[in-house]
Amino acid sequence: MLTPESIALQMYTLRTETAKDFLGTARRVAEVGYPAVEFAGYGEMPVAELRAALDDYGLRAVSAHIPVTAFEERRDEALAEATTLGCNYVVVPYLPAERRGAEHLPGLVALLNDVGAAAKAAGLVLCYHNHAFEYEPLAGSRPGETFFDVLIGSTDPDLVAFELDLFWSKVAGVDPVTELSRLSGRVPLVHLKDFTGEATAESAAPVGTGSLPWPLLIDAANAAGAVWGIVEQDFPKDPFADVATSLENARKLLTE
Repeated sequence: MLTPESIALQMYTLRTETAKDFLGTARRVAEVGYPAVEFAGYGEMPVAELRAALDDYGLRAVSAHIPVTAFEERRDEALAEATTLGCNYVVVPYLPAERRGAEHLPGLVALLNDVGAAAKAAGLVLCYHNHAFEYEPLAGSRPGETFFDVLIGSTDPDLVAFELDLFWSKVAGVDPVTELSRLSGRVPLVHLKDFTGEATAESAAPVGTGSLPWPLLIDAANAAGAVWGIVEQDFPKDPFADVATSLENARKLLTE
């Protein structure tokens, strides 16, 4: 269940800042009031050193975005790094365009099930993070069937969960409330950013400043078993101000 204390920040949001000072940025995230973060890379730091810094700042690492190629090439090492950081979840964040065709799906499903089993053995949960392309009709498949339909239906629900990005579902023309219901029991993580009417990553806005129906989304996320809401804004106008706004608004919504 989402609570005011189960809001984390995807550090990709602050990538312009982490490029200059990774640990200093993490410290500022804690000062803003976030209790937890989700990583998308570790700033080329040894994970044990990063974990020590997080402990010092009073931050926990909830999850880590790990490229699919890393799972293919160094699965066990990637899982061990996430464990050292104290993560509960590891997430496949994105698929390059050349891997989105129907011909690639059987291999992806097999990989996700394999990594999911290894993650489970390590005490972790594997999630897949969506964008908009997963909702496009899949060539050579049944009429109207999408990449996401096949991924949801073919992966083992005991091994593969999802991190639903509400913004990207909306961009794709899908009702994120309905999508949360469809993924019930398989959606422990939810990405939070707001929709302002434009279907671009640049248009994403802080939580509570756009048109997404947040009370309905929160109810649906809780009914679906969501554990963490993770703020992410691909191109923040003012990085620290925007993440502070998202946290403040998310907490207000979760106390109403």
